[in-house]
Amino acid sequence: MKNVQHSPLFASRLLLLGVLLVAACQKTPTPTEPNDNAGRDAVLAWNQASTVAITRMTNPTTGFFVLPHIEGRAYAIVNLAMYDALNSIEQKNAPYALQTSLVPGASPDAAVCTAAHDALVAVLPAQKAYADSLYQAMLAKIGADNAKTLGVTLGQAAAQAVLAKRLNDGADVAQTPFPIGTNPGDYQYTPPFDGPPFNGYYALCGWKDVKPFMLTTAGQFRVGPPLALTSAAYATDFNEVKALGGGTSATRTADQAAIAQFWLNNSGLIWNRVARSVLAAQGQGAHATVRLLALLQMAEADSYVAMCDSKFIYKRWRPITAIHLAANDGNADTAPDGAWLPFAFPNPPDAEYPSGHSIAGGAAAAVLKSFFGTDAVPFTITNNAGKIRSYSSFSQAAAENSISRMYAGYHFRNSTAQGQVMGDQIGAYVAANALK
Repeated sequence: MKNVQHSPLFASRLLLLGVLLVAACQKTPTPTEPNDNAGRDAVLAWNQASTVAITRMTNPTTGFFVLPHIEGRAYAIVNLAMYDALNSIEQKNAPYALQTSLVPGASPDAAVCTAAHDALVAVLPAQKAYADSLYQAMLAKIGADNAKTLGVTLGQAAAQAVLAKRLNDGADVAQTPFPIGTNPGDYQYTPPFDGPPFNGYYALCGWKDVKPFMLTTAGQFRVGPPLALTSAAYATDFNEVKALGGGTSATRTADQAAIAQFWLNNSGLIWNRVARSVLAAQGQGAHATVRLLALLQMAEADSYVAMCDSKFIYKRWRPITAIHLAANDGNADTAPDGAWLPFAFPNPPDAEYPSGHSIAGGAAAAVLKSFFGTDAVPFTITNNAGKIRSYSSFSQAAAENSISRMYAGYHFRNSTAQGQVMGDQIGAYVAANALK
């Protein structure tokens, strides 16, 4: 007999049929007062688990870490799977991928845990053992009844539906090197990344062609061109990053150095922490919690698609190249320094303009402001190095996140400013149009 291969979408539909058949054959549960807290702790736990899984993949010996493009996509898929699972028990917003009749008898905790586990294992298979261990521990705390069975089956269907929707989105073929040029202003390879494949994981120029989660096109909010090399504004930015962003800077303050180092974590990870911190303080219910996290990570993921689009259009050199080759830029107010290195060496090996970190931070802040209806929300967060910083608003954190890349020596100020504006537009668009 011929072996028939079925698509993930076909499999998810079979699971949906199983959910509905099991639910139909069971006694209708006695109606209870809706509990919007059900599943909230599981959502927060698996959101955190996804960031732990990413962090576990960092290898200090080789320098390997998961690139923010891939990280953002992974977070979006995991959080959207949880969103669809919970929303299919009691629908409060438009679904993302899972179209099904509601399953009100399903356990929210079992549905959320299963959806997150299955999605996480699919996008980060290297972390299967970690995800399996957490899943079994959390599932063991849920009573063995029909609600648990329904929840597990529903969670499986939600994960498969989201994965099916993202199948062939371009992420698997995005590993292409960023093109270099030889003219003043053109992006050139930066040490120690002196040519592809950059240990096999840094060549993601093709991410500009990855299908966005919500944007209509990668270039929907494309920024205008960078500053002209011969302009006074460029000279000002050049001399600022040369003075404040260098490894041996004599003028960078202790707080500026702390800001540069604090925000070195990938944006998706640290803005997840911001969201969890505020959600916990505000006491939001499960549906609001999972919706915010899904919106946030859709915006983060789309930020990197949009970033790669703009970077590819302009192909601008990094400050390290600009400072080494300043004698050729045609600007009398810039001077070369062939020994200059960025404070947070090495800088990412792709084009400088616009700052992707700033785009992602601006997008995150815009989603958070829209969700909570105000910018003035205080919070405290901790980075992977255990450093703690506090903020009085989302925009304050986004601005600090943005300028940190200049203090690190990665970007010119104009790149961070334009990136943050671009990110704000992306975040506002996602907040206004997704999961309504």
